[in-house]
Amino acid sequence: MHACLLISEILAHIFSNIYHPCGIDYWYDYSRHRQKASRRSLAALSRVCHSFKDIALDVLWTELDDLEPLFTCLPHDLWIRTPERKLIIRRPVTSADWAIFERYAPRVRILGNKECDLFGGIEAEFVFAIMGCCSQSLLVPKLQVLCCKGCPRDLQLCMRYLLSPDLIHLCLLRASTMTSVLSGLSKHSPRLKVVELSFHCYYSEIVSFQAVQLALCELKHLRKATFVLPSEVDSSWLSHLVGLQQLCIDFAGLYPPIRSQFRTSYLDKLSIGLSNMDVDARSVAEWVVPCRQLELRCSRVKSTAVIARCLRMLDDHLLCDVLECFILYMFTLSENEAIDTAFTLHTFVPLMRFSGLKEVDIETCCMSLLDDDALGSIVKSWPCLERLYLGCEYFWSAPPKITFRGLVTLLSTCPNLKGLGLVFDATKLNPPIPIGDVCNTNITTFHVGFSPIDQTLEVSTVLSAILPCLKEFVVEYSLRAGPDRARREAKWEEVSRYMTSTHNDADLGTVLSVFDTQWKEIMLMFQGIEASYQNASKQDQ
Repeated sequence: MHACLLISEILAHIFSNIYHPCGIDYWYDYSRHRQKASRRSLAALSRVCHSFKDIALDVLWTELDDLEPLFTCLPHDLWIRTPERKLIIRRPVTSADWAIFERYAPRVRILGNKECDLFGGIEAEFVFAIMGCCSQSLLVPKLQVLCCKGCPRDLQLCMRYLLSPDLIHLCLLRASTMTSVLSGLSKHSPRLKVVELSFHCYYSEIVSFQAVQLALCELKHLRKATFVLPSEVDSSWLSHLVGLQQLCIDFAGLYPPIRSQFRTSYLDKLSIGLSNMDVDARSVAEWVVPCRQLELRCSRVKSTAVIARCLRMLDDHLLCDVLECFILYMFTLSENEAIDTAFTLHTFVPLMRFSGLKEVDIETCCMSLLDDDALGSIVKSWPCLERLYLGCEYFWSAPPKITFRGLVTLLSTCPNLKGLGLVFDATKLNPPIPIGDVCNTNITTFHVGFSPIDQTLEVSTVLSAILPCLKEFVVEYSLRAGPDRARREAKWEEVSRYMTSTHNDADLGTVLSVFDTQWKEIMLMFQGIEASYQNASKQDQ
């Protein structure tokens, strides 16, 4: 064996690269398949030699979907699996059984995900029997990330045995059933940095929720919080979350959230879910939360007049001078609602005073009423813009009014632009567009949405001049696609091929030019050598 493989740090690095982590948010079977394959490789490595064993096992047991693997690694005469896939205990747990459990449990760092029940099919009696052997009141003593989609009612108190002092990330999707456990959160897991808690509780449970509020406010290291809160609860307690950097909040309940006063000095990111923008925005209008990035997620909006009014209402409260990124996500609208909620220049006015904006993302809204002049007026207010996405995710029956002239104005006004999504009419090429010195080499992907196109060669010629590094075009989302999406997608792919060919020809021309220059230099060098040789020969004569 090579001497380098005797160094534990090198082995740990190699084995970590073999493992395919999925995290608590994975949804796809492909990720699960890759994870299983990497686990088989690590299990084989742990049996290769003694020096590999502990390091491979550490990586192998780092992440578990549920607690079942820890219980099934115990002797087979201790438990049995029923036809219903339940794990049932058959005899009392001995110290030898606990020693095996204790050999693997400290290796686990991530437990659970948002798709699986934390205890799997383990019967409560089996869990309690193992807990009876636990001297430190911790089943997984070095756990850092815990995610629980849900667990049986008779096992909810067992969650206390998973709150390790090393825990930094806690996600409970049904936190309202575990308020008694959460009330001691600051005592059991004081190092928590990230919490994701969903409280779908009724008024009778609000008293116990207040104990959870106090525990959360005592977490001095908390930096990121995601909450689903009861709409009947006053949100002013959020002001006491000292050191918080990111907050994502939604409200659960049949009624709008009650008005409250949440104040903080600064947040890096604030994300708010507004079920009814007109009504719910009034509930947060008294918040004073300066933030660098503001995300509003809306379900129901009557018109763009409502959007503009809500944005003015939030001015100097959530929309402050430090704002650099604004994201407005409106959930799928019907075609009848599209024109009523189509943005105009008037809708953008409340945002146009923020000259420091670097990113504006309103890709789920209709922008068909904006023309070239309106787009020019808007982007001239944002000279620092780096990413702009407008109306490019869905198809709208109203055709776009923006043309190449508006696109050129955008690129000339915002020279730092790196990400671009814009629906425009690519069929209007006459009269010729004045390009001037406009040339953006930062953008490589262009989200064109449902932009109409006919003359692919002419379009590629114009785009090659103003966006020479462009490699990919992305049309609208397939679930809200237009009737001619396939034709337009093929057209834009043809533009991409034309541009790639142009780039290759340009690269070949550059190479040939460099080669020609170097060849001339070589010839001059040889001519100089030949002249020197001839002079030397004459002197010898």
